[in-house]
Amino acid sequence: MLRNPARTQSPKPLAASLTDRIPNYKLMDELKFALAKYIDIDDGEFQTVSKYFNTKKIPKGSILIKRGQQSNDLFFIVKGALRVYWQNGEQEITGWFAFENDFFCHLSSFISKEPSLFEVQSIENVELYYITRKDIETLYKELPKFETFVRKFWEIIIKNLIKNIVSFQSETAKQRYDKAIKNSVLIERVPLKYLSSFLGVTPSSLSRLRKQK
Repeated sequence: MLRNPARTQSPKPLAASLTDRIPNYKLMDELKFALAKYIDIDDGEFQTVSKYFNTKKIPKGSILIKRGQQSNDLFFIVKGALRVYWQNGEQEITGWFAFENDFFCHLSSFISKEPSLFEVQSIENVELYYITRKDIETLYKELPKFETFVRKFWEIIIKNLIKNIVSFQSETAKQRYDKAIKNSVLIERVPLKYLSSFLGVTPSSLSRLRKQK
């Protein structure tokens, strides 16, 4: 059973004033490099894509997507880390993390256009680029290969979700921890209470697993 310690201080709401349109020339090379992992994209095509992206800065502990809010954006994380979580009674269950150079989207809410069942919180100060649903649909017409990028990104999200489900159904907590420690980012940057929830153990059980190494 997934377990997590009692809730701590409520996350801070995200201020709308932290959202700004950015000039194309300020878009970081990391965005183009990340896109190139999915599609071939030249400088001219990247200029077409980049003009639709905005920037957002999120203080640590803020909520990017609230439960009950419809998610209409696709994000690229320039700096920092996010976690996806939901409530189970008085407990918060952490289901996913995303870090810099990751694309991120609340897929179920984005595709269904239904309110989110989860919340997305910054666990560090975060800088990101985002593109709205409306602009994504415009880009599909202006640059058809962008639709190929989005489709491939959806496929990776679904693949990772299936892997997580299989992991919880077939692996022990120790096996999941052994996998986690291979990812230094998780171990070095994710607070113990969030990592233990993600792995499906209590913080004390996670501490014991760490001492065994």
